[in-house]
Amino acid sequence: MYIRRPAVAGSFYPADPEKLKKMICGYISQAEKDQEPVKGKLYGIISPHAGYIYSGPVAAYGFSYLKYSNFDGFVVIAPSHRARFNGASVLSEGVYSTPLGEMEIDSEVGVELKKSSLFTYIKEIDEPEHSLEVQIPFIQFMKPGLKLVPVIIGSTDISLCRKTGEVIAEAVKSLNRNYAIVISTDLSHYYPYKKAVQMDSDFISALKSFDENRIVETVKSGKGEACGEGALLAGITAARKLGASKIEIAKYANSGDTAGSKDEVVGYVSAVILGEE
Repeated sequence: MYIRRPAVAGSFYPADPEKLKKMICGYISQAEKDQEPVKGKLYGIISPHAGYIYSGPVAAYGFSYLKYSNFDGFVVIAPSHRARFNGASVLSEGVYSTPLGEMEIDSEVGVELKKSSLFTYIKEIDEPEHSLEVQIPFIQFMKPGLKLVPVIIGSTDISLCRKTGEVIAEAVKSLNRNYAIVISTDLSHYYPYKKAVQMDSDFISALKSFDENRIVETVKSGKGEACGEGALLAGITAARKLGASKIEIAKYANSGDTAGSKDEVVGYVSAVILGEE
């Protein structure tokens, strides 16, 4: 059995299970104090993916909404930081390991996805990628014992990403899975605080439109940034196909707010993907 071992435990988040649990628990507890109720059925979340001291306090806002959900698994869609490629890499069997234990891969969904030429498994892309890995301990903390479909997107081409999202939704529906979509992205990178807040505000406006074209236009115009653009395009398409119809922002902050200097910051957003009850 293949075990995808943690690549960034000890750097992006604690390698010690008890320290990791304590850190996540603290973030979730704070988020729950500030949490506002949302109207609609939860289909998934959008979550940042930096080191936990930077983005963990923001990520917790989205994950906190999973507390009362009844999902039986998760499709985590994340961007590739190491190389561009057409389509997506999916780990289709085995387990995904973190200091909090092992999360079983849903091999049936994996096999279904790999029937499409858009999906393959690229070990060199998956093994070092942090953007997907950092989501898993939060999931394990909030919803232990559930299954995982880990997908890394290699392109920002809107047509390819939409097709990828459609294949994901079709696979989930064909196997009658009640799975949440978790989309991994950070926002602007390394601008002064005020500039970053403005850029991130413009991107968040596009995100709230639930319109992939507006997201692409915002990035292409330079008004906003998201390193998980491809993951967002695929994930929003998949969520829409599953029944979602809107995005609501749960929390925005940047590294200047959490644990870094305000001279050069990275933006983080946590959001919920909703549909009609």
